[in-house]
Amino acid sequence: MGTSSLTLIGRKEPVPMIPLNFEENRTFRWQESKRQFRARFWEEIQLEIKGQVKHMIQDLLQGEFNDRIGACPYERTGLRQSKRNGFYTRALETPLGRIEEIQIPRARTLDIRFSLFDRWQHVSEEVVEAMLQTYLLGRSSSCAQEIIQAFGHSRFSRGYLQRLTHQFEGRLQEWLNRPITKSWPYLFLGGMIVDVKEAYLEKWCVLWALGMDEHHNTEVLGFVVLKTESQEGCERLLQDLRRRGLNTPKLIVSDDSKSIENAAAMIFPHTPQQGCIFHKVKAAGRYIEHSKNRKTFSREAADVYLTASGSRSLAANLKTFKNRWRYKEPRAVQCFAQGFERTMTYLRFPKEHWRWIYTNNSMESLIDKVRDWTLRFGYFQGRGNLYVALFTYLCYRNHELVPSEKVTPDFQKDTLLVA
Repeated sequence: MGTSSLTLIGRKEPVPMIPLNFEENRTFRWQESKRQFRARFWEEIQLEIKGQVKHMIQDLLQGEFNDRIGACPYERTGLRQSKRNGFYTRALETPLGRIEEIQIPRARTLDIRFSLFDRWQHVSEEVVEAMLQTYLLGRSSSCAQEIIQAFGHSRFSRGYLQRLTHQFEGRLQEWLNRPITKSWPYLFLGGMIVDVKEAYLEKWCVLWALGMDEHHNTEVLGFVVLKTESQEGCERLLQDLRRRGLNTPKLIVSDDSKSIENAAAMIFPHTPQQGCIFHKVKAAGRYIEHSKNRKTFSREAADVYLTASGSRSLAANLKTFKNRWRYKEPRAVQCFAQGFERTMTYLRFPKEHWRWIYTNNSMESLIDKVRDWTLRFGYFQGRGNLYVALFTYLCYRNHELVPSEKVTPDFQKDTLLVA
């Protein structure tokens, strides 16, 4: 009996398990509160910024309106040109989102158009640019719609995006077929490589034509998309320029492309051609055998042109250069001297124009800017998408990205104002 008593006395009672109450764990609710606070904070900031922007727009409109009619509100002056006639309201889609109820003052006898935006403009130029870029990047109106909405703008309908791009396609066709009424004595030709995906990803060529006048003013005359930089494609571009009214240029400038050279000789047989001198120097540099000579050789080869004052001086510079390098770098000297006459054509023209026309730098500058524009797209889904993207750059370059005709955006009901 004693043993059983000891056993009962030494036995430990089981410890009851305490149930976990997740409601008392504040971590999750605290994180959710922080997330909601951040969202509310940025929402308030966005609304405050939009309110300030609207206030600034109203002040600018009122100040310009006072200047146009010649008087402030309730002011009596002999310079007043018209009386006030109330206002009308409109909305504007901006990079900060849609701003509603902007009051536009009206005059009784004056037709006032404000410099801040056009009369029927409902979307700012920056938003139109973003919409076109997202459409081209996403390659569908659905993707563009989601991206635009994610950045806090109104949800544009797919129909509006499609009408916007279709209008650009129409403007593109008008631009490609526009008549060339101005005389361009200097014609620059050059090509660039872009990635295009149709059946599979491949590299295509875009061939550009740039006109220049005697005052160094330039204009893009046209471009054509080719699968390769062929002579046939170059001839097609030049024939199109001549069909649209381009007069026979006095000089055609290009790099060392044989296809461009042969096509220009076929379409404009009586026009002399100028080969880019820096392309000539670069081509000769590929045959340098001793790397230590590369920098000095290239500098002295360029000086053959840059220090020349005429044809005799240029010929003397070439002779001196050949005597100096013919034994050190014979292959490079042979490449530099071959076809040298094609790079001397600029000497026939006014001396003040030499620095414009002895290189293809004007074309290379255009191609560099277009390349920066197209790199953001990665590759293009088909020829049509590439044409639209190139044309959007030209519109952006000429500050004509916003369509000239009115495209009324139709907004869907669930409009999102803040991100």
